[in-house]
Amino acid sequence: MSESSEPSVVENVVNSLTDKFHELPASLQTTEEPPAPPIRHRLFNRQRSLHEILGGGKSADVLLWREKYLTGGILFGATLAWLLFEKSGYTLLTIVANVLLVLVVVLFIWSNAAVFLHRSPPPIPELELSEDMVASFASVLREEINKALAVAHDIALGKDFRLFVKVAAVLWGLSIVGGWFHFLTLIYLCIVIAHTLPVIYDKYEDNIDNYAKVAVEHANKHYRKLDAAFFSRFSRASVKEKKAQ
Repeated sequence: MSESSEPSVVENVVNSLTDKFHELPASLQTTEEPPAPPIRHRLFNRQRSLHEILGGGKSADVLLWREKYLTGGILFGATLAWLLFEKSGYTLLTIVANVLLVLVVVLFIWSNAAVFLHRSPPPIPELELSEDMVASFASVLREEINKALAVAHDIALGKDFRLFVKVAAVLWGLSIVGGWFHFLTLIYLCIVIAHTLPVIYDKYEDNIDNYAKVAVEHANKHYRKLDAAFFSRFSRASVKEKKAQ
């Protein structure tokens, strides 16, 4: 009798303790917290999504192929125009002038024929630039030009040797690329790249960010070595010369 009652007493004690534990407030219960999500390293330490960086509107949808027909039409039109310029032998000015000539003649004949046939004239909207649009564009353009002039001023006066090396490297790279392609082909390649690289990055974002993080770390490591060995010494020497003068 005593042996059979002993397990029942133990079970009652355990059940009562379990019930009291569940009756405690959530702050007093010791539960394991879920593991924190892994830290995701984004390219250039960005905080916004790629769609927001690209503008977040219709243009971002086109670049990310969310408007497939429109994006495909742009690429098809750019490819057709590039082939037309490449194979026809005409220059940009010649083709633009011929297209405008045909357009003006067609619209002129259409408008006059509509009067005689008592039909509606061609639906041509009024083309006009508002003052706000021109002022906004001019303001943005002025800021960008002033930034470029400030950089050119600092380089010309030898104030920032690192900036001088960066600008010289970019200009040297552009001169090499310009030797490979002429201007029209370069514009076409830029259009193709703008409509392919963003969607590839958006699809394989995590993998690209991981590889880019490793590449940036290696690049910064080599840059620090180069900076310590050459750039810093040159900058200190130039500062001493200016103080001596």
